[in-house]
Amino acid sequence: MSDSMDRVEIHGTNGMFGSSLTGKRDKDEDYIQCTAIKNVQIGILCDGMGGGRNGEIASKEVGSAFTKGIESILEKRSEEWKSEKYRHVVYAKLIRMCHSRVNSIVGAPGLSGTTLTALVVTYDGEAPAYVDLIHIGDSRCYSVRDNCAELLSSDHSVTGDMVKAGYIEMHEISETPGNNSLTRSIGDINGSLADISTLEFHSTHSYLLCCDGVWAPLHKKNGLWIPKGEHDNQIFVDLLVNEALNRGSSDNCSALLIRINP
Repeated sequence: MSDSMDRVEIHGTNGMFGSSLTGKRDKDEDYIQCTAIKNVQIGILCDGMGGGRNGEIASKEVGSAFTKGIESILEKRSEEWKSEKYRHVVYAKLIRMCHSRVNSIVGAPGLSGTTLTALVVTYDGEAPAYVDLIHIGDSRCYSVRDNCAELLSSDHSVTGDMVKAGYIEMHEISETPGNNSLTRSIGDINGSLADISTLEFHSTHSYLLCCDGVWAPLHKKNGLWIPKGEHDNQIFVDLLVNEALNRGSSDNCSALLIRINP
């Protein structure tokens, strides 16, 4: 178990706290990047595919490219950013660009890949105005409030589809064959679309992005385990990833906590 904080880039963003541990793997293929651009804060978690080539490169390339794409748009067309429809179109274009970026790493689709789960928060002065969720793969986004976590994203995986169809329950995913088989990812052969939504948010909510190495051992019948009581934000994230490893995770373990202060 080694601390791989070189895979976590916070860049001084207020309210964002990340942690990534290599765990039992030889290297950390997860990547967390948080960036503030003008009145927008971006938090991204990517989980590079261990079965593909250069998963650690794919995850970092995608996180960086997605962020730089938003930065470029905000420099040229910041007024249009207020339109939800416009933002969603931008995110879809950036996902297509990320597919191309991953494919260029190995020369063809389907040979490398990564998940991407991103929260983009746009502020109007000091108050948050829009919270957008962009998601592809089986990393997750939870809303956290009063020591309870609500899942906001869908797993793009064989077992995720089984949950939607009612064949298994959410807490049975980690014990079901196919739990590591993705149906959508950045770099897949189909150039799959991401789920893009604008969330309703509350001042008391926080958001947790985490890879399957964290949620698989921690999401049980009663929901996702989270540290109880009051904790410093960074300690909260550190406790989460360490608990996943303590409960037997054999994967990289990464989590990003995003607190939105109105």
